[in-house]
Order: sequence, then structure tokens, then C-alpha cells
Amino acid sequence: MKINPSSASQNTGKLAARVLAGAVLGILTGLVIGDYAAYLEFLGKAYVQLLAMCVYPYLVASLLHGLGKMDSVTAKLMFKRGWFIFALAWVIILAAMMLLSLVFPKPLAPIEIVNDAARNNVDFVSIFVPGNIFSDISKNYIPAVVAFTLLYGVAMQKVSHKDTLLDIMETIKSASLTIWNWVVLVAPVGVFALFANVAGTMMMTEIEGLLLYIIVFLAGSALFTFWILPMLITSLVPLKYRELMKELEGAFILALVTTLSVVALPIITQAIEKFLRDKNIRDERMKDVIGTNISLAYPFAQLGNLGVLLFIYFCSFFYKLDFSITQKILLPPLTLISTIGTPSAAVNAINFLSTVFKVPPGTEDLYAATTIFTRYGQVALSVMGFVFTALLATFSFYGKLKFNPKKFFTSLAGGLIVLVGFTLVLRAFSPGLFLERNLPYLRYRLPRELTAGVNAVIYKPGQPRPPVLHDSAVHFRMDNIRKTGVLQVGYNPGVIPFCYFNIYGELVGYDVENMYHLARDLNLKLQFIPFQWAGMEDDLINHEFDIAIGGIFVTNERLQALPATRPYFQSPLAILARGSIARELTTREKVLGNKRYRVGIFTSPVLIRISNLLFPNNPKVLLENYYELATRTDIDFAIWTFEQSRAYAMAHPGFTAVIPSNFGSPLLIAYFMPPDALPLVRYMDYWLQIKDTEGTTAILKKRWMEGVQTRTNDHRWCLIRDVFHWVNN
Repeated sequence: MKINPSSASQNTGKLAARVLAGAVLGILTGLVIGDYAAYLEFLGKAYVQLLAMCVYPYLVASLLHGLGKMDSVTAKLMFKRGWFIFALAWVIILAAMMLLSLVFPKPLAPIEIVNDAARNNVDFVSIFVPGNIFSDISKNYIPAVVAFTLLYGVAMQKVSHKDTLLDIMETIKSASLTIWNWVVLVAPVGVFALFANVAGTMMMTEIEGLLLYIIVFLAGSALFTFWILPMLITSLVPLKYRELMKELEGAFILALVTTLSVVALPIITQAIEKFLRDKNIRDERMKDVIGTNISLAYPFAQLGNLGVLLFIYFCSFFYKLDFSITQKILLPPLTLISTIGTPSAAVNAINFLSTVFKVPPGTEDLYAATTIFTRYGQVALSVMGFVFTALLATFSFYGKLKFNPKKFFTSLAGGLIVLVGFTLVLRAFSPGLFLERNLPYLRYRLPRELTAGVNAVIYKPGQPRPPVLHDSAVHFRMDNIRKTGVLQVGYNPGVIPFCYFNIYGELVGYDVENMYHLARDLNLKLQFIPFQWAGMEDDLINHEFDIAIGGIFVTNERLQALPATRPYFQSPLAILARGSIARELTTREKVLGNKRYRVGIFTSPVLIRISNLLFPNNPKVLLENYYELATRTDIDFAIWTFEQSRAYAMAHPGFTAVIPSNFGSPLLIAYFMPPDALPLVRYMDYWLQIKDTEGTTAILKKRWMEGVQTRTNDHRWCLIRDVFHWVNN
């Protein structure tokens, strides 16, 4: 592999200074203009996209060229003398991530337990076995892509007429590096945009719950990057710590300011060549050996990607997952395999592992929120991973490793002591770094851009109701609603995630947000009027409001008395159980066999009827709403829909949403209206269909049903708004 190190190493200091200046200017700009920095996001996104553009071509071309150019004897010798270096790096980092995961407290109870039959199976064959390479690349199946290149690279060693193909691979590599050098030239602008957007729009509430993971990962990656791995290198080759780090200074600066580990490869290559020359190691194969080891190091030594293991352990705490023994055994090797490739493989690995280990939806978004900070630790650790594997594998190939047992084990023992101490300290302070109140749903708010300009009055339970605006004398209710300019919406606030009050005292939820969309489309004012479930049908018949919301179940009795829209959502029937007994309720037979448990029943006619059918012999307790469950220790579980149970469990530690196998058909949910409101029903059906087509429904489901929401209505503090008062919104 021919790499011209001069093009990447020249003026590294000047480029780093410009990029650092761009970062500082970006932070200052974000502090000055606040939310308006979001308009710069496209520049940062374009910069990142350009950096990622050449990753796959470089990866495939590097491996095919490096392996294909070798003769089989040299390749076998390299493998024989180098494989254990990669294995050592993997074992050390994976073990460290497992140790650091002990910082996270054991969850009180899992949020959800879903029977495996209810989830899609993972196609392991497609992920790990190469088929259509173009399809594998488009789906980001990194293990399959790497397996493809390895198989073809080894096979090319047996082919005689391959010089033309090797030249093409060399050209692709060189072109990739050239493009990267071009992109790096605009790094100050890209970094400026990225930092301005983060500093201007990032809210502290978005990362408070993630702070523990961020601190653990950054501290752990720094420890291994700048102490443990370099010290281990110096215990295996005749180099001093200062000598090693001095030569790598430019590689770290360039990689960290651009947040791209690949730009460090030319400087690392130059450093390894210098170390070999200093030790009088010279032969005609040297550049090819170094180049091949570098090519292998890039996909196989992205040690920063292995932080995914720590993140999945964090998710088990964050989402209250209870991994089985089998899952705990499979997690490290699956993490290793799925993170092979490029830095972006970490995101793909999160998607893959969250599917395999049944992590709730939204995990990728959670990981993306942390990368604003953790990507620096990820890049630094990956750069040191390239150095560790490529340098040691090259020295091992030439038989120049000099094992210093005392220094090696002292470095490991010292690192272990620091890690254990760090883990114990953070474990003691972890409750302060992760507050239960930071769990989702109770902190969720409606989007500011949606509520702005909508006149909405919320009458809370216990307050006098407003006068009836649209009585029974008006058959064509749509005309009267347009005439008054007011839509009266009946709601019950105890139905998370459809309709409930958050910790700020705001009425939020899927149905509430939908009503704001409706009001904006019709240019109406909103009046939210509370109702009790037992009186909902009478309220609609008496025209106390125009439409009833709140996750209302569709039943034959209701349809006979009231018109309803087409069902806009369906959910499996689930059990909302205390975590201590949740695993005893995973099948229909287990649920029906536990007659000693007390069942809490929401005062919904539908849930009362279902509970009486399913649990005729269990003691039952009627509840006005399920918020009472948190204090009613005498109640063991309740019946609800899965989405509602899951949202409740996320907001109330100690509860688990369980979908037992063969537990019954899903419940349909719709909006109900007064008996004479058929024109309004027809309009709502058409309107809901339009919302489906334009993608609004998908956004609502992602936000409220999957719990993927971070942005709040709060403005980011900035000088032009909060100090100079130049803007008001």
C-alpha cells in the first residue's frame, strides 16, 4: 500500500489551529444566536457526509489490494505473527468496557417483556454471510462486507493475472485519500457549523440522563488511549513512551479536530516507517507489510467502536432491561463482529444489537445524542488502536517484539487498579448523575412550532366547564364549528401516552398533539374539557364537547351509541405488572393460573369487562386512574394496552409491561363524537387519511408510541435573546 505521508502531515499544526479556531468560533456563535444556529446544521451535515463518502471504497480497496498483492507465504506469516495482536487489543478493550459497565446500577425492573414470537427474527445469515455485495453495503451489513473482501483478497493471491485489478484498487485508495485531503481543507467551516449547532441548540435536559454514560466512556477511552495501550506498546517493542507519543501527536490532533480517524493513517504509517528505520529494519517488503497492516487495522482495530458494548450495558440500565445469561455471553462477541469496519459501523451495530437484545425503539437516537461528546473519545481510542495493532504486528512480522513481562503486567495491573477505583467512585455517585425523574414521557412536551399560534384553553379536572357551543339543534356540526371558530375536545388525563399531564403541568400526548394539528389545519381555537370514563358517553350525547380523545377503545356497545372515526391505532393487550412478578406472567397459561394476585382495573367499561373475563377468580380493585398503582402496594398488576403499559413503566420505576403469548386480539382505538356528528366523523376520517399520507402519523407514533423525543419547548439561552433582547422568540 503506497501512502504519501507528506500530503497529510504537512501543515498539520496550521490546519489544527484553523480547525480549533473554527470550533471556538462555533461555540461562541451558538452562545450568541442560540436556536438560530440550527440554520447552520446543513453545513455540518454536508461536511460529515463528505467525510463518510469514501469510507466503503477505501475499506474494500485497501483490503483487496493489501491481501491480493501478497504471496500466500507472506500472508500466512503475517497472519501467524499478527493475529494475536488484534485479539489482545479486542480482549483488553472488551474486558475494560465490561468492567466499566459495573458503574451502572442494576435496574429495579425491566420496562417491557415481550414474547419472542411477537418480535421479528434477526436474519443472521444475511448479516454475516456475503451475498450481493452492493445490497450488503446499502444495508450497512459490515460483517458481510468484511467477509467478502477477506475471501476475495485471499483468493486473489492464487490468481496470476491480477496486476491491473491491483492497480485499480491502488487508484481507488489514492483517490479516497485525495478526496479526504480536500475535505479536510474545509474542516474549519464544517467544524464551525457542527459546534455552533450544538452550542446553540443543545439543551442540558437532553443529556442529563445520559451524563453517566458520557463520563464513563470519555474517562475510559482517555485512560486507554494515553496511558494503558501506549505503555503496553512500550513493553513489547524497544520504544519509549515520549518517543511514541511525540511521533503520533500530529495524528491525534488531526483526527480529533476533524473527528475522523482515517485521516490519521498516513501519519501513523510514516511513524511506523521511522520506528523501523531507527531499529535498522529495512527490506523491500517493508512498505507493503506496513500498508497491509494499516489496511487491516482500519476495519479491525476501530477500538473506539467497542464502546458500543458499554452503551448497550447502559441501555440495560436506562431502559431497565434484564439480560439473560445467554445474552450476556453473546453480547461481547456480537459487539466485536458488528463493529468491524468504519466509525459509522458503531451506529449500525447499535441498530443490530438493539434488535437482537430487544432494546426498545429509539436506541439509535439515544446513541446519536451521546456522540456529540463521545465521538472524541471514540476517535482517539480508534487511532491508538491503529497504532497498537499495526505497529506491533509489523514488529512481530520482523521478529522484533521484545516482551518485558514486568512492564507489561505492571501496566495492566496499574490500569486495572485505576479502572476499579474509577468504577467504585462513579458507582457511588451514579444516583446523582442519573435521576429517575429524567426518564421519558413525564418530561415530554409538545413541539413549540406546533403549539405556537394555536389558541388553546385547558380546563383541568375540578374546574367549571365552559358553556356548550354546539348543541343538538345543529345537525351539521362542521358548519357550526367553523362559525364559532372553536373545537371543544373532551379528554381524560390518565391515559399515557395518548393524553396526560407532564411534570410541567402541560397537557401532552399523541391525541393532544393530533388535536393541535387539526386546529391549525382548520384555523380553530381549542378548548380541552376533562371527562370521567363512566360519564364519557353521556357527555357526548349531551354535547358537552365535539370530540372525545384519550386512547378510547372501540367496542360494540360504544359503536351502537356513538359514531367513531376509523381506528387510528391498535395495540396488543398487555399486563402492567410489578417487576418482581413480571416474569411469572409471560404466557396466557401463567397469567390465568395466578389466581392469588390482586388485579387493578381502570374504571373503563372495556377493561372491566376484559378483566372479569380473564380473571373471574382473582380479587379486583377499581381505580380511577393507573397513577394510583405507584402507591397501591396491595395491587399486583393491571390490564392495559402495550403502548400505555410501556409508557407507564418508563415513567414509573418498578413496573413492567408484559405481552403474554396467546393473550388475545389487539384493542382498536378511535375518536368518538356525539350521535348527530356524522359530518364531523366523515371529515375526521378523510383528515386522518391525509395525515397518514403526508407522514404526520408516522412522526406522532415515533414520538409518543416509541418514545423518541428529546427537543423541548424551552429556548436555548443566548445573548441576543436573554441579554440584549434583540429577539423575542
